[in-house]
Amino acid sequence: MPILLISLLLAALPSLAYAKVVSNEMFLDHVRRAQVRVAVDPSTLDLRNGPQGPGTYPLGAEVGCKYEEKDSLHPLGGHSPKFPCVTPDGRRLKVKYKGEANPEVYGEVVGARLLWALGFYADSMSSVKIMCENCPADPWTATASSPRNKRAFEPATVQERLKGAEIERAAGEAWTFGDLDLVNPELGGASRADTDALKLLAAFMNHGDNTANQQRLVCLEGDPECKSPAMYITDVGGVFGGKGYFTSYKHWTRRPKLWKDSARCVLDFSGTDNKYKDPVISEGGRKLLADLLGKLSESQVKDLFLGARFDHLARREPPFIGANGKSRPLTVDDWVKAFIERRSQITGVRCPQ
Repeated sequence: MPILLISLLLAALPSLAYAKVVSNEMFLDHVRRAQVRVAVDPSTLDLRNGPQGPGTYPLGAEVGCKYEEKDSLHPLGGHSPKFPCVTPDGRRLKVKYKGEANPEVYGEVVGARLLWALGFYADSMSSVKIMCENCPADPWTATASSPRNKRAFEPATVQERLKGAEIERAAGEAWTFGDLDLVNPELGGASRADTDALKLLAAFMNHGDNTANQQRLVCLEGDPECKSPAMYITDVGGVFGGKGYFTSYKHWTRRPKLWKDSARCVLDFSGTDNKYKDPVISEGGRKLLADLLGKLSESQVKDLFLGARFDHLARREPPFIGANGKSRPLTVDDWVKAFIERRSQITGVRCPQ
């Protein structure tokens, strides 16, 4: 497609919240040229606090904002408790809260933080304390007549989206995991090692809620001609879990096997996208992810879970049953051990391709 035409089309794309639906041909043209990650050294990164910049916050930061009344024309959607809140400088936050009934408060942070730490494109998710002015006690279920006051929500999660113009093939739908096979390095797209590493990481985290509305295709800020679009997972609230796709130690560790056939590197994976199941991973993709995960120290892995408030989540989970049959409270260290054991399934095999 001529560069001038692409530039004109992109000029019409909204820069913030609402995506542009394009023809399937144009959508696939962008997919073929897309990238999924940038080069990073995970060993140098702060996984407890995550990326820092405009719209992001260190762990536990107190964030003040004013509750925004519900807008029936632009509802936040989804099924997990959340509400809009506007900061004094005018930024509109999407706040997820109520961790006792909403595991996405933890899952969103740990999933996005791990993607970021390994160089994959991701939204920035911060676990904070929200101080909400003029706020109902439970904003998700509140009505216009609900009493208002200054209220604290902790832990709460706020999102800073990857900056750029979003492209969709249909309203609310971006790319599927099957589309990763269409990315073409000869056209400037990511290598197969990169796309296979993303597939493998999604299985590692159990990103099972993986229909097209959970991913985004974005023309990044600073790339006005969209020569290198970004494909990334935007909704990772259900990772590190299992059945029902919510974050849970019990469910994540109940599926200990990553591979259906480790000799041929066939993953044991299925999700809500019924056209994508048990993908085969190349040696290049396995080695890339193994090398990236291997650069994370045990203390960084612990920081990953602490930064997502898994110490809070552990208090709400069933007790850990040891080999002796005795139970004790679940801890972050149990999550760290499970992570390292699952990582060894990637580092300890070789793929035939």
